[in-house]
Amino acid sequence: MAKRVLLVDDSPSVVQAAYDQLEERGYLIDVAYNGAEALNRIEDAVPDLIIMDLEMPKMRGDEAAEKIRANPLWVMIPIIALTAHNPESVGARTSLFNALLIKPFGFDVLLKKVEELIGPAESV
Repeated sequence: MAKRVLLVDDSPSVVQAAYDQLEERGYLIDVAYNGAEALNRIEDAVPDLIIMDLEMPKMRGDEAAEKIRANPLWVMIPIIALTAHNPESVGARTSLFNALLIKPFGFDVLLKKVEELIGPAESV
């Protein structure tokens, strides 16, 4: 069965580009456009991995990550954070995430990180 990735970003262009790259490699993709929507998506279908922007309306990525890490059913879901800010400005929030990618990044970098954290789309 294909692995499920939850893609969370308020930028439609980032969502579409990442969606296309991940889907092409066989991952099942769910999409949310803010942290609150992401929490609802997780309740509907727990993903194998979350890729989440930090700066979003309604609920920021780090706020959503805190809620995810506080839930014993979700605490082990790997989360890749995306940000346009330098790593120093993210500060202590980085402990909520398994990886941090600085925008703009190459999708080869994102795909490599996804595979490091959860492996290829199909389990053998």
